[in-house]
Amino acid sequence: MKAKGNDRRAPSLAQARRRGIETCGRIAAFWGFTRTMGRIFGLLYLSAEPLPRAEIQRRLAISVGSASMTVTALVRWGVVHRVRVPGKRAAHYAAETDFWKMISRVLDERERQEIAAAIAVVEAAKRDVAAVRRGGASEGEAAAADAEFVAARLDRLHDVCLLGQTMLDMLLGQLKLDVGRFRDVLGAR
Repeated sequence: MKAKGNDRRAPSLAQARRRGIETCGRIAAFWGFTRTMGRIFGLLYLSAEPLPRAEIQRRLAISVGSASMTVTALVRWGVVHRVRVPGKRAAHYAAETDFWKMISRVLDERERQEIAAAIAVVEAAKRDVAAVRRGGASEGEAAAADAEFVAARLDRLHDVCLLGQTMLDMLLGQLKLDVGRFRDVLGAR
């Protein structure tokens, strides 16, 4: 029996799942992935049984193409696994439930690539400045001072990029913490 004055509907399990799925979508978007990736992960994470792609598509009201491409990407990232269900022809999918394994794999692949790219670009910029400095006798004193300034800032930026690489390695358990190195690189100069 309903209490007087309480005309709100009781929360349902479906509502709880929807909220969980949408939360996963928002978190994924915050971290630079698509909202759909997060929603598919959330749906699978909150499903007791593996689901076929067509069911994922239906429950999330997404297109066949979006479901297919997103599930393929999630499998590639190791966030979702393809599962064989006896008696069923269609591939089914289940979410990875080891969050550390999932996060570390994404960090190792995605963040390591970004840090490596940043290091490569900064190193190319440092080579550009070095070439300017070698050939800069005719440029004058102001240009030499500017090149010196840019070189010093690029050296610091390079150190910060390398520190980011070190932090990622520590986070993923590949290195031990060296607090002194953090102070050296991040301190004021």
